[in-house]
Amino acid sequence: MTTYDALSDRALVAACRKGEQKAWDTLVQRYERLIYTIPLRYGMTKAEAEDVFQAVWLTLLRHLDSLREPDRLAAWLVTTTKHACWSQRRKHSAELHLIPDHPMWAKEPDPVEPPTEELVEEYEQHFNLRKALNRLEEPCRGLLRALYYDTGSPSYQEISQKFKMPIGSIGPTRARCLQKLRQLLVHE
Repeated sequence: MTTYDALSDRALVAACRKGEQKAWDTLVQRYERLIYTIPLRYGMTKAEAEDVFQAVWLTLLRHLDSLREPDRLAAWLVTTTKHACWSQRRKHSAELHLIPDHPMWAKEPDPVEPPTEELVEEYEQHFNLRKALNRLEEPCRGLLRALYYDTGSPSYQEISQKFKMPIGSIGPTRARCLQKLRQLLVHE
């Protein structure tokens, strides 16, 4: 059985081309936050962001077989999402011309910075980190999540109780776990 979460974008696109629904679901899950972030940064409503989200995935589905660089899928999705945002704005703007007293015309909209290539790279780094973290075995996975991802910054006392380990071994265990995580990231 294939673990789709561990597959590269290129492998997922190839699986999608074969009609594997789980591969498609994995792609959607992998990039949903990135795609939703862009319209929201443009100042769109949640409903508009959902329309853009659907349009982007429909566009990918239509162009799946002609996608030339599947390993650059994140950049392709960002560009496609920007185009979908602009299209949605033009459509919305045309509709508002029919309503001259609409509040949108009361003031100039604030310019919103579109996502940059740096944002895409940062997203990909976070994704790779989460993927590597998921590949770690316990107790490393749980310990690193507790130390770096859980809200509230648990104390060493709380971590000691949760993982049933002496307080004095948390630091050395953390160091070994971070080294394992680095190795996984290098081999990504």
